[in-house]
Amino acid sequence: MQTSSSISLNFNTSDTESFDILLNSNLSITYRFLHPGDQFEVKTLCHDWFPIKYPDQWYDDIVQDKKYFALAACDTSTQQILALIVANMFPLGHCNREDQQILHKTFSLTTSVCYILILGVVKEYRRQGLASILLENLLNKLYKYETCKAIYLHVLYSNKQAIEFYQSKLFQYRIHLPYYYLIKGQHLDAYCFVRYINGKIFNFNSLKHDLTGVLKYKGSTHTQTLLRNYQNDE
Repeated sequence: MQTSSSISLNFNTSDTESFDILLNSNLSITYRFLHPGDQFEVKTLCHDWFPIKYPDQWYDDIVQDKKYFALAACDTSTQQILALIVANMFPLGHCNREDQQILHKTFSLTTSVCYILILGVVKEYRRQGLASILLENLLNKLYKYETCKAIYLHVLYSNKQAIEFYQSKLFQYRIHLPYYYLIKGQHLDAYCFVRYINGKIFNFNSLKHDLTGVLKYKGSTHTQTLLRNYQNDE
């Protein structure tokens, strides 16, 4: 989880709602930004989706502070939140030091990047495109900020489903973070995945080194896939 502070940035969200129909269920979906009063529902969802506990203040912040892009997909009839994405844009220099490797050192530390704090879908509504729609909405917003060069996130090394989803959305493995998460008293590794936007520049030399290290460290099927994907891109 990125803990660095953000720059003052208003994503210019509004109360305007959009609607959609899930083809597989004929369910009517409303897309809206979070607002005060959503804290309890969002907290309940995060407890169900993620093994990490977020402080109560964080829930207050994401529903009130317009620096966050906090878009929810809701059942139009009940207004139950079915899926949610929360992201934040800030200068590269405000990233955790290890995450500053997502851009080449020739980039200024004032270059903007966007961090996805959470992206989750209620279990019964997964694999119906909701996560993809929420991510697309975020990307469309970020394309308007030409100084934003990357969107990134952290994922538990063993979360194969999430890794495959982000790879399908053109996110690329960049950094191996040993012992990044503390979950139920156990330190677990994370991977940092990045999608480059508004121009694509990155450091391939460090990438190959990192991928090889992960392969030797874990020896898992999906890390071998990551290395093959890199080699195919050379």
